[in-house]
Amino acid sequence: MKKSKDDAELTKQTIVDAAKDLFAAKGYAATSMAEICSAAGCSRGGLYHHFDSKEDLFIFLADQSFTVSWENWDEVAEDSMTATEQLYRYAEYFVDTLQKPLNKAGEEFISRVGPDSEAGQRFLGILHGYMQRFQNLVQTGLDRGEWKGDNAQELAMIILGYYSGLSDSIQMMSKTEGKQLYRKATMLLLEGIQK
Repeated sequence: MKKSKDDAELTKQTIVDAAKDLFAAKGYAATSMAEICSAAGCSRGGLYHHFDSKEDLFIFLADQSFTVSWENWDEVAEDSMTATEQLYRYAEYFVDTLQKPLNKAGEEFISRVGPDSEAGQRFLGILHGYMQRFQNLVQTGLDRGEWKGDNAQELAMIILGYYSGLSDSIQMMSKTEGKQLYRKATMLLLEGIQK
C-alpha cells in the first residue's frame, strides 16, 4: 500500500513539474491539459485523479512554489541578523529564486479567472500569505527602529514592487550581476527608509 501511495505522490509531483515548465514557457492559457499529460508521461485519467482542472493544478503549483520559497528563506535567514541585513539577504534570495515567466503566467491566470472567482480568491489568498510573510520582515525593521515608516503593509508592497520591477532589467544578466544590481538597489532603498 505504501509503495502505491509513494508512486501516486511521485506522479503528482511529475505532473506539477511538467506543468510548471509549460506554464513558464507558454503561459497559462496556451498550455493545455493534454500537453501537460504528454510532458508528464501520464494519462488524462492520471492527471484528473490528482487535479480537478487546469485552474486547480495552477493553484496547487502556486501554493507549492510560495510554500517552498518561504521554507527555503527560513533556512537562509538568521534570527541574529538585523532587519537591514535580512533585506540585503532577501534581495540576493529574490534573484536566486526569480521565476519571471511563471510570474507572468500568474498574472495571466488571475486575469482569466477573475479575482472574484473561487479560483481567483484561492490564488489571491496564496499571494496574500506570501505578502504577509514579507510584511513580517518589514514590521521587524520598523519595530526595531531600523527603518522609518508607520505602515508595514504599505512599505512591504513598495519594496516587493521595487524588486519585481527591477527583475525586468536583469533577464540578460548573470546571477552575480543581478545580485550586485539588487544590492545597489537595496542600498538606495535603505537610504530612504533607514533611521
